[in-house]
Amino acid sequence: MPDNARFTYRVTDGWLRDLASEPTPTDPWPCIRWDERLLEDQIRFLNVQTELGVDLNVVWGLFVDRNWPVPLENIIHDERERMLRRFVDAAHERGVKVLSGVGVYSWGFDEIIRKVPGAAAGHQNAMCAHSETAWEWQVKVLDFLMDPRWGLDGISMQSADLGRCDCMACSRLSPAQHHARLLTRSAAYVRQRRPDWIIGQASWGLRVDQPEELPYLQEISRAVDYMVEVSELSASSGRRREVVEALDCAFGSVGGVFVEPPQHWDRLRWFVPCGLGSAQALRRLHEDGGRACEYFYRPFVNPGEMVSWLAGARILSAPETMPEDALQEAVQAVYRAEGAACADLAAWYARAEGAYFSRARFEVGWGSLSLEPLIWAENPAISGPPVYLAERMSPEARAGYAVSLETLKAEFGRIAIPNREAAHKTLACIDGTLEEIRRLNGG
Repeated sequence: MPDNARFTYRVTDGWLRDLASEPTPTDPWPCIRWDERLLEDQIRFLNVQTELGVDLNVVWGLFVDRNWPVPLENIIHDERERMLRRFVDAAHERGVKVLSGVGVYSWGFDEIIRKVPGAAAGHQNAMCAHSETAWEWQVKVLDFLMDPRWGLDGISMQSADLGRCDCMACSRLSPAQHHARLLTRSAAYVRQRRPDWIIGQASWGLRVDQPEELPYLQEISRAVDYMVEVSELSASSGRRREVVEALDCAFGSVGGVFVEPPQHWDRLRWFVPCGLGSAQALRRLHEDGGRACEYFYRPFVNPGEMVSWLAGARILSAPETMPEDALQEAVQAVYRAEGAACADLAAWYARAEGAYFSRARFEVGWGSLSLEPLIWAENPAISGPPVYLAERMSPEARAGYAVSLETLKAEFGRIAIPNREAAHKTLACIDGTLEEIRRLNGG
């Protein structure tokens, strides 16, 4: 494969409403409400991903949020099925394949664990890897997803992202051995019945950088089309190239850093650009031989989020692009700036990105960056605190960040930006961040 080859599996993914232009401020996470406004947002996203050659779309929450029901019937009503078909048809018209995210033995099985004797061995979120009852329920879920009526093109599996069974028999398995047992069996079942399907796997809860676990990763790689490492520990340890060369499937990441879209927040409440870091991380992944990425959704109504997504996505289809050029193309697309103004705006975005990440206790490659808690223990159905500021910065760092944001805001006002709507929204996002800092620091 030539060094400049595109990524083989160019995937964008997320929970159903992660790209929504409207928040759901009173719903517990994850909200999977599907309405016409969300479908409009999805179509816009499909148009943009198609332009950049990102031809796979993994959706979590197409059918259920946290629980497959017992019995497994009457899962979606007629109106939701129509929404699903409209979305899938729109994707297929644009050459995009739709995959369903699916939990394997964990995530989605809480009700089954509560109601079905023998499915679990004490863990409240994960079924037992040695239980045939558990396997029967996993098969029911896979059979449901493989029903041709949905028009799906594959699955992306996650096993044990909510932990794994800790009974005596399961505890004798190493983490990767446990994952391999679940994933290979599930993949083989799907492959036999839907050989046309794409099968991906994202390693939430599974480390891939430990040499003693490599044989089990190789076993998984023979069963799936691509494997994604969430936290890039194999890169930071210097072992990623070795892992890539040892596997029989494409290997990848989530693109360095992704900002978890806060379900409850107004979409102009934050400004955390990270497109340059994502583009740089994807260039490094490609240089190490990686050819897959699950690049998370962003709500495009927030200009900073759209710039960040575009910059990284550009590398997926054209990995020879310099990250700085990818960032400049992104700001040009969002703000319609040209020439010197476009170059100034791209440089401004790079400084804005550095203003946060140089102060935050976060490193690109550590996976997700939560703005609010996904599930706030005090009240899961209301907006949570801004943990990206409260927990990742000291009061002194926040004060310095506020000074940088005020400077950036003034600089932004001096750049000639044709898309005034995007410019006004950007200023609103900066103001939202400054207000958060004032509240946290008692100002």
